Amino acid sequence: MTLLQDALHRTLREPQCARRWHTLLAIWLETREPAARRPVLDILARHADDDPRSAILRLTFLARASGDSRFENAAAAQVLVMEPGDPDRLAAFMAYRWLSALQTIGERADFVADLTAGHLPAMARRLMLNAAESLPPGFVPRVAKTIQRVAVVLPYIGHQFHTPSMMGVEQAIVLAREGCQVRIFSAQELMPPDAALFRGDDRELLLPALDAQAWAGILPAGLGMTIADIRYSLPGRWASQMTTLAAFDPDVVLPVGLYSPLAAALYALRPVVGISVNTVAPIAPLDVWLTAEPDAERRPAWGGTFAPPQPVHHPYRIKRSRKHGQLTRAALGLDETAVVWITAGFRLKQEITGAWASRMLQLMARHPRVVWLLVGGAGELPQALQQAAPGRVRALATRDDLPGVFRCCDIYVNPPRMGGGFSVAEAMAEALPVTAFANSDGGDKLGPLALPDLDAYLARLAALSEDPELRRSTGQALRQRFDERLDIEASGPALLAACRQAADLARNRLTKSS
Repeated sequence: MTLLQDALHRTLREPQCARRWHTLLAIWLETREPAARRPVLDILARHADDDPRSAILRLTFLARASGDSRFENAAAAQVLVMEPGDPDRLAAFMAYRWLSALQTIGERADFVADLTAGHLPAMARRLMLNAAESLPPGFVPRVAKTIQRVAVVLPYIGHQFHTPSMMGVEQAIVLAREGCQVRIFSAQELMPPDAALFRGDDRELLLPALDAQAWAGILPAGLGMTIADIRYSLPGRWASQMTTLAAFDPDVVLPVGLYSPLAAALYALRPVVGISVNTVAPIAPLDVWLTAEPDAERRPAWGGTFAPPQPVHHPYRIKRSRKHGQLTRAALGLDETAVVWITAGFRLKQEITGAWASRMLQLMARHPRVVWLLVGGAGELPQALQQAAPGRVRALATRDDLPGVFRCCDIYVNPPRMGGGFSVAEAMAEALPVTAFANSDGGDKLGPLALPDLDAYLARLAALSEDPELRRSTGQALRQRFDERLDIEASGPALLAACRQAADLARNRLTKSS
């Protein structure tokens, strides 16, 4: 008997033990021979489960081992029908699927289709109902005549370099400057306890750690955070957050993110204005959706799980850095004559892959002055770029002076990913020309300059690499676009007006419910 066969038999003797599935996967990955692997897949694909927990572990193992998303979708369906339901398990599956889609999917339509196939809309609704069970008895529906207090709700808060976290904080600061009393809440719903033990594929949820001390130095006086203790289950976190929310008694709720069950539960009590970190509608019940799409129509999203919100054009997402340090190319080890490409992000090891990476290396080979700088995460070179000539591709860990790094570079290159919109916007603010694919967060920031396919992308990048004047004119055009459409600094009156519009829209439904 081989070690792989022994691990398989051991796992099936106790199929509810996640750690046995994780050990099986480790041995599977060490076993390279297809002839040894194939029987394991065949046995597990035919296996009849006695318990839904065993089925979920088996199906998630098969999804990773085979690469077939049907197993992942089947596991998600099992999670939905399990009784009694476990909010922690549901939240774990939502977070894994969303973060995985951000790493592997490049276009918006495919992103929506993937999350829908993974039953995320139904999971979001179920978790909303779970969170609503924690609403205190005295926390009742109402609509204020004037907007004085706003609860900004994030599904997760990490450190100050985590752009979705900073986006939520910036929105809160804008409202505070408009005279509102604002408080930020997060149940840290993207990090449920024991998330890895709900799955058989040994995957971990990797998110930047909370840095409360750093936020204390960033938030203006009077603007605070209430962040859940992640040692608690999600129901425990919701109960604590709801008590504080009821005491704060907001006039409007502003969730910032793709989904938050905590914010969704508040829809039964307060007007809700939502803004997504991706260029898709939030998976949530809203009165107003703040969208970057200028001509968005009011229509059902996510299969009609929630009533369609009123779209309001509000593209403002990021603040331009006003810090102008003395960072130089020499300090970064870059030659003054080099043409420097730059890419930034926390998941570059997963996002820089396949044909795009291969074609980028081929393009670099034809342009010997090009150096490619990668910034973010642990500063590790992606596997797909390991074959680059020495010194041509360089990786730096996350830094606190990214705008300064941008000023030392020539072109921002965005990978074929659904995310990356914040980094693209930051590059635009520094007047860098950008290459990004259409139908993605990054491409949407560029408008007509987004590129439809790989050939067009590489042709634009080659032209920019060869022509300094084209780089200058393109960068200036994108800087102007940032100032007009993306800079959050001047967005306060529009954001407050959207809150008032949400209150007007919510008046009828909340009056009836009260």
